[in-house]
This record gives sequence, structure tokens and C-alpha cells, in this order.
Amino acid sequence: MCKRPFKLNKSYYFKILAFTTMISFIPFVMIAAYSMYQGSNLSNQIMKDQIANTKKEVLSQKLLYLQKETQNLNTDLHNLENTLRLIQKQAETIYSRPNLGLSNELHVTKGKEGYWWETFDDKYEKTNVFISSRSSDLVDTAINDLKIAKQLEPLFVQTMENETMINAVYLALPSSSWLYYPFLDVEAAISSKKFAPNLRFQDYEFYTVALNPQRKVKWTKPFIWSAKPMGDVTKEDWLISVGAPVYLNSVEFKGMVGLDVPIENITNKLMDVKFSEPNAFAFLIDDKGNFISGQTKAEGIEENVPLMNSALKNKEGILPITYSNSEAYLLSSSLNNGWRLNFIISESDIVEPIVKSTEAQTNKHMLLFLSHLLVFLLFGIIILLYMTYRFSRTITQPIDQLTTALRESADGNFVKELHIEQEDEIGNLAVAFNFMNRKIQELIGELNLKAHQLEDKVLERTKELENANERLINTNQQLQESEKRRKEFMSQISHDLKTPLTSVREYTEILVNHQSLPEIQKKEIMNSILLRSNHIIQLINDLFDMNTDDDGDYVKEVIPFDFLMEQSLNMIAIRSEGSDIEITKNYEVGSLFIFVDPKKMNRVFINILENAIKYSKSNNGKKIKIDIFAYQQNENLIIKFKDYGIGISENNKEKIFLPFFREKRTSTEKIQGNGLGLPIVKKIITAHDGHILVESKVSVGTTITIVLPLVELSDI
Repeated sequence: MCKRPFKLNKSYYFKILAFTTMISFIPFVMIAAYSMYQGSNLSNQIMKDQIANTKKEVLSQKLLYLQKETQNLNTDLHNLENTLRLIQKQAETIYSRPNLGLSNELHVTKGKEGYWWETFDDKYEKTNVFISSRSSDLVDTAINDLKIAKQLEPLFVQTMENETMINAVYLALPSSSWLYYPFLDVEAAISSKKFAPNLRFQDYEFYTVALNPQRKVKWTKPFIWSAKPMGDVTKEDWLISVGAPVYLNSVEFKGMVGLDVPIENITNKLMDVKFSEPNAFAFLIDDKGNFISGQTKAEGIEENVPLMNSALKNKEGILPITYSNSEAYLLSSSLNNGWRLNFIISESDIVEPIVKSTEAQTNKHMLLFLSHLLVFLLFGIIILLYMTYRFSRTITQPIDQLTTALRESADGNFVKELHIEQEDEIGNLAVAFNFMNRKIQELIGELNLKAHQLEDKVLERTKELENANERLINTNQQLQESEKRRKEFMSQISHDLKTPLTSVREYTEILVNHQSLPEIQKKEIMNSILLRSNHIIQLINDLFDMNTDDDGDYVKEVIPFDFLMEQSLNMIAIRSEGSDIEITKNYEVGSLFIFVDPKKMNRVFINILENAIKYSKSNNGKKIKIDIFAYQQNENLIIKFKDYGIGISENNKEKIFLPFFREKRTSTEKIQGNGLGLPIVKKIITAHDGHILVESKVSVGTTITIVLPLVELSDI
């Protein structure tokens, strides 16, 4: 270690000289710089630049706000169009493949003016029908069509629950008849002259707008419709409708579906648009320039022809205009259906706040300039006192630090280093102390490192011994469990084989010892022997399926789910001939495809259905009912088999997939089976990348759910 040389420019004399010069010079520099800064802030040019920049920024922000509101309204209208497309597709499906068995009877009443309509005591969640008196000669045809349309009732109810902007959903037919939801009191509406009994749909735009072979969804212009359905609380009669055609085989026009949107609901959405500018407002027009809706300040704006023309031409962006004899800006943004959302903002609403704010800021800065001058003078004095204090601390503080460090080192608490930045005599003393302290700590650190290394080696060896002992214990437990499972498996197989083999032996002894038996009894005994032999063979085949890895034997193909299910149901019908069974199917035909081995999957369906029948027969001899559901969920097919049999106890739901397991209650109810069916079912489902779930309640019934991957035909 060497001592740093003494330098004149680092001595106390130099520090005192530098300190005096700085204290004298700083206040003058600060006052001059502050005066120049304040003079530039009071320039009028800054106010002009601020007005121009702020106006541009405000209009840009408002345009972004407009585009955001347009996107929100776009989303709402797009959701309505998608909902209508769903109803359109469902209507075309039920008319393309009509199933009157799923339709309810219509209880129509003929009005005194010659129209037909349907009413109910309980009007909630009910669609009702109307047939114009113009179609008196087509009543039977209209009623048949409306019976089929009644299948849309759940979809209509769900649509009204999901879409808050609409007040009605309907299907209209060329015979001037409709299916309508919510309930519309036709009799009261006709009595109050809100619409005529001989209504002709072809005279109204809500019907004619859907007459397009391209099957597009289209919107009407605003129109008045006074007849309101149940639950409609809007005060105005102005509506706008969206309609779509219903075609059979893309050629035959069957009718149209539509949604009614009260203008008041659109207005309420526009009322949520808020402006900081007092005279700004929003309004909405269609692609022809027709006024649809607007905020309160937009009242009468449709009569301002130049403004409406400007709004129609300005599809997107900002357009300077003259409105109410003053300069203003028209901000426009287009919706996907051609409508246009517009903001009108007066230029004075943007500029006046800027001018007032700038003037106020100028006056404020003038007062601040005078107050700051006094503050800086006071601040200079404080700095002088502070620097004097700091200068004294450059001597006393390092000495205090060094004294404290020496005492800590004497007690065995070594500090890392003294952080003294001075380069004078005190700094040299701190460097010497740090060098000495560092050497002592290095020696102590080496001793501690060797002690820790030895301790780590002892701990590491101890941990290795513990791990080895734990592995031995786990291996022993696994061997014990494997031996237990082997004994249970052999015992179960012996029991299941012993019973039918004993029967075969007994029947064979009868035939040997009683050869004079009648031929009829011999034939019965031979049939019993054959039945029990087949039982043994089936048990052996099931054991073979359970204990072989036959994934490579699967011959998979893309097949419609409903076709495969029908094959299984036909087989069940043959095997259960004479039984009183009612099977309800709830799935679409021809729309769900799966990639499976048909034989293996047929075995799965038949096993589940036979179990449902077997365990329902013992349920007090009642009629056997089975419900089958199938639907798409994301990229999977969900299949549910629901029976109303004896059910499975909560403790045994997971055990039914174990080989040879059967519900204990079934042993007293004489239900045949060997407990291998469901384990094989689970193995087949797993081999098809699916899984199986069980829900059950004792004396209520059981639901088996199968999840399989769906196949899109476009991916084949």
C-alpha cells in the first residue's frame, strides 16, 4: 500500500477559495436565467401555436372517440345480423326437413273481421301466430307452415333474452301470416286500429327488404309501427327492422325472418356519448342520407339539407362546415352496413377555453415572476448556510466514520468499506483503513469457506442415503400392491369361470347318467350347456381385450355420428324385442362427423344402452325410458346417455371402470354381467382420444357422457 501524493488543488485552501467564488456567482446567474425564461413564456406567439396544436389534437381525439363509438355500434348491429343469420339458417333447416312430430298443435281463433290468431292464458315465453283475412283460402296451408315454424319458439325466446336492443323477432310467410314473439295482442291491436285485419306483408318494407336471392341480411328505413308486443316499454312508435329471406334448396322462397329495433333504443345508446364541448352532439344517418336517430341537440337537423348532404359525402374523417352561422367541424365514421355516425363540434367550443386558459396562465406567470425573485434571494442565503455546514462536515463526518469502524472491528464486526470520496489527508487515512480491513476479512472468509465445504459434503452424503432408503421403501410397497392386485384378479377370474363350468359339468353328468331323458329335455340341457359355454368364451374374449394392446387393430374412418347411432339402436331393438322401451333422440342429423372404428364404437354404444336397459328393468317394472343427446362443444362432440334406472352410489361411480366391479345391489337383483363391459368401453374411448364421465343418483338414474373429437369435412 502506498500513500497518495499531496496536491495543492485538493487542499483546504483551494476548497475555501472555490466555495467563496461559487457563493458570489450563483445568485446572479440564476436571476438572469430566470428573467430570460419568463420573458419567452409571455410571448403571444406561444398562445397562437397552442391554439392551433390544441385544436388539431382535440379534433383527432374526438375522431378516435367517434371511431370507438362507431365500433361499439357496429358490434351491436353486427351481433343482431349474426343472430338473424342463425334464425335464418334454423328456419331453412326445419322447412327443408319438416318433422311434424316435433311441432305443437296451434289453437287459433278466428276474429270477426276474418283473420286468424292465437292467444294463451300464460303469455310469457310464448310465440303467437296471425293469419291475415286476405289468406282465408290458404288458412290450412298457413297453419301447417306455422306449426313447423313453432319449432323456432325456443330460439325466439333466447334471442329476446340475449339481444336488449330489439323488441320483437318474427317469421313472416308470403300468405301474410307470421310467427311473432313476444306475445302481441292482435285482437286489441286491430280493435284500436293499429293495424288492419287484411294486412298484406308485401306492402311493407320490413317484408320486401328480405326479397333478395342472395340471402343477404338488409335493414329498412325508419318506419312507424304502433302495435307493440308485451313487455315493450318504449314511448315512440318509430322502428327500424333487419330482415333476411328463407329459401328452400336456394330456389324456393318460403318467407322471411326479421328483428324489430325501436329507434328509441338506438337513441338511448347515442345519449351515452358524452362531450366536454357544451354545443357538440351526435346523430346517425343511413347510406341514403335518411336521418335515423340523434341526441337532443340534433332535433330538426334532418331539415338542414346542406348539412345532411355533407354528412352523406363525408364517409370518414373531419370536414370544416358552417353550422348555426358559425364555424364548426363535422366528424364522420361509417358502419359496416353503410350507416354513418356523425359528431358536430363548434370551433368556438374548442378555441375559447384555450384563450381563457392562456390569458389566465400569463397573469399567473407575471405574479409568479415577482414571487420567485424574492424566493430565490432567500434561497441564496439558505444555500450559503448549507454549503458552510457541508464544508465543516467534510472534516468531522469522515473522522466519526473512521472512529466507529475501528470500534466495530475491535468487537469483531468488520464493515465492508468506508465510503469517503475525499482525496485529501483524511481520504488517505480512510484508504489505509480499508486496506487493512479487507485483508482481515479475506483471512476470515477463507477459514469460513473451508468449514462450509466440509459441512456441505456431510449434508450431501446424508441426503443421498435418505433418498436411497426412500426408494427402497417405495419399491417394496409397489411390489406388495402388485402381488395383492394379482391375487384379487386371479380370485375373480376363478370365481367367474367356476360358476358356468360347474353348470356345464352338472348338465353333462345328467346327459351321461340319464340317457333315457325325453328329447325335449335333452335339447333344453344342451341349450343350457351352449349358453354357459358362450358365457365362458365371452368372458375369455373380454379378458383378452382388457389385457392386450390392440391400438393398431383399429380401422378408423370418417362417419356421421347419427348413422352410427342408428345402427346401434337397431341392434338394441333386435336384442330387446318384447321389452317396453322408449328412446328419445336429441341431435341433428347429418351434421356431426367423427373419425372412429365403427365396429369398436358400435360396441361402446350397445354396451352403454344395454346397461341402461338392464339396470332400468329392475326399477319397479316401469316403462324403460332412455334419452340420447348429442351436440357440438368447441371442437368436440358431446354424447349423453340418460336412463332412469336404479342409479349408482356416489362411492362407486369411479369404480365401475375397474375390471370385474359391479354395484353390490345388483347381486340380489339377478342382473347378468361380468364387470368387464365398462372397462372395455373406457379403453376404446381412450384409444379414440376421448374420455367418458358418469353422473348418477341412486333411485333416480344415470347419465353417461362421452366426449370425442369432431371432424370438419373441409379438413378431409
